[in-house]
Amino acid sequence: MQNFQEFLENSLQQNIKKLVPLTGGASADINRIILENNNELIVRRSLSKEQSVMAVPKKLEAKIQRIVRSNDAPVPEIIFEFSEDEDIGEGYVMEAIPGETIPRKILRDDKYKNVRSKLSFEIGRSLATIHQTKLDELTDLDSVTFEESLKKLYLVYSSFEQPQPVFELAFKWLETQELTKYDNVLVHGDFRFGNFIISESNLESIIDWELAHIGNPMEDIGWLCVRSWRFGNVHKRVGGLGDLEELIEGYESISNIKIDMSQIDIWQLFGSLRWGIICMMQAFAHLSGSINSIEKAAIGRRVSETEYDLMNMIKHNNFL
Repeated sequence: MQNFQEFLENSLQQNIKKLVPLTGGASADINRIILENNNELIVRRSLSKEQSVMAVPKKLEAKIQRIVRSNDAPVPEIIFEFSEDEDIGEGYVMEAIPGETIPRKILRDDKYKNVRSKLSFEIGRSLATIHQTKLDELTDLDSVTFEESLKKLYLVYSSFEQPQPVFELAFKWLETQELTKYDNVLVHGDFRFGNFIISESNLESIIDWELAHIGNPMEDIGWLCVRSWRFGNVHKRVGGLGDLEELIEGYESISNIKIDMSQIDIWQLFGSLRWGIICMMQAFAHLSGSINSIEKAAIGRRVSETEYDLMNMIKHNNFL
């Protein structure tokens, strides 16, 4: 049986000099393909035994990227898709976009000083483009309401049988909130720094579409505003980069959706709670013995960080 590199070489009809493993997402095995001519591509795949219940299938992920790219959203071009035996798995090959994804570098290095001033607007404008995607092309994506997301999150949290009073308070607070009924849109699902490719002059690409679904447009904005993604720049609400007003200006420059700041507050708090429970999941994956990972154990320490953020938002109405 051919190995993965042989499969790729046969599909691309080119020899591969090297496969370089990259950090994966919720379900992805990701490699940089360096061809003999030194051109580069990216391959994302999921092996059937590793398929995450949270993530969409890789072929659907590729379909989403094709559609949003056709609408001029900044997304890598899909070269080809595949669905083979369990040794090869399901996935796709896409173009490699030059740029940086590491948030601390983007937020602090001098080389990104000029682009930082316009990124909040660009990110907002790009998100509006994504949210304008026609949903009749994406009927195979799940549609998820706020209430359904909250119930599902509580079931996950309860399964650990480790009561967290601050989390309980956050669930109760969210249950009392009145949400604006926006029309459903394509939601990226993990819209934050780390999933943006930034050059010294532009937002080049938005990657990692494995958590995409149909839902409320405010979900993506609230997730981007979660304090945990600010990397020390806590007073800059948009990913530690800029002010929310700049992002809204970019979003509303091409969208008829008018953003209510109070709705962003609700979704930001939901995002912080969601991240806190993901931290619990990571820690218990290690503590249960299913995965031996000091990194996952360390992420468990961030539960207290989200508790602090949740208390500030609920008690002091401090969403900044």
